[in-house]
Amino acid sequence: MNPYLPRAAACLLAAGLMSAPAWAADEPKGFRIGLEGREQASLADVGLPGYPGARPYSESQGDKSAVTLGAWAGAFGLRLNVMKFQVADTPERVAAFYAKALAQHGQVLDCREPAARVKPPKDSDKLHCDGGLPPAGEYEYRVGTGKQFRVVHVKPLGDGARFDIARIAFGN
Repeated sequence: MNPYLPRAAACLLAAGLMSAPAWAADEPKGFRIGLEGREQASLADVGLPGYPGARPYSESQGDKSAVTLGAWAGAFGLRLNVMKFQVADTPERVAAFYAKALAQHGQVLDCREPAARVKPPKDSDKLHCDGGLPPAGEYEYRVGTGKQFRVVHVKPLGDGARFDIARIAFGN
């Protein structure tokens, strides 16, 4: 199961109960509520390049390799775009590729570093890594702010690697 989906589901529920997202700023004024769910996402949605030779990954029949989820109510919104891939290259090579790609969007947090997991003050929009260290041999990088960020998680898969890329945006 994708590690971002349980958190995203909880956020979507909260968004539905709370308050239109920043990407709907051109919508007519007024209170609007909406949900979006698609079994697809694109590299343009995530805002990251594709890894050469990568192909979509699904763990089992019916598991989707990409998903877009969104919810908005009033002035609050959430959008989540996630894509899963597999590739014959090593996790180290994939991680290095995406660390460089993420750097084009700002300072990259390496979630293997203890300083990246320090939770900022409640009123801060500073990005941090949730939870503990990624398991040995895995990589997780983040870039952006606490409300708009991208995440790449890379782990071994046989002789190659599996990786998830995501863009998460909380709008208000």
